[in-house]
Amino acid sequence: MKNMNIKKVVIIITITLTGALAGILYFNSSAKPIRRDIVIKARQYSYEPNRMEVNVGDTLYIKLLALDVMHGFYLEGYDIDAEIPANLSNFKVRKPSDGFNWKDTNEIVIIVTRGGKFRYRCSHTCGTMHPFMQGEMIVHPNHLFNGGVGAVIGFVFGLLWLIYKKNKKGHDNE
Repeated sequence: MKNMNIKKVVIIITITLTGALAGILYFNSSAKPIRRDIVIKARQYSYEPNRMEVNVGDTLYIKLLALDVMHGFYLEGYDIDAEIPANLSNFKVRKPSDGFNWKDTNEIVIIVTRGGKFRYRCSHTCGTMHPFMQGEMIVHPNHLFNGGVGAVIGFVFGLLWLIYKKNKKGHDNE
């Protein structure tokens, strides 16, 4: 009986891992890298757009505008922080890992290097709702998400297979 349970667990794990691999391979995007010109407008307490969808390899040319008060722009995972004064096209940018070496610019250039979800948030206190001012950059392909979806589907199929086998065995004994 114990060997039968181990066999079932191995089958479920195999089907789940197969589903994860299928998810990664099926949803793998092979889009060619492109240039993307993006204007992000900051206002209390949101960004517009609050969601960007890009692909690995894309080159982003980001212009930042603050429409009301001084705002910040910190992109997690890409070592970028900016201070955006109200109603000006130029702003200051730095790499936090390099300290406080601010540079004046009117555009941030980023080459997207890895898939996933990266948040951007206001890094300059802009009012009472400041902590909630954030957006997200979705970078395709997101192998973790695609693999997770495939794994869940594989796991569900594995459970359904076990239920089917159990019911079939019960009907055979009648």
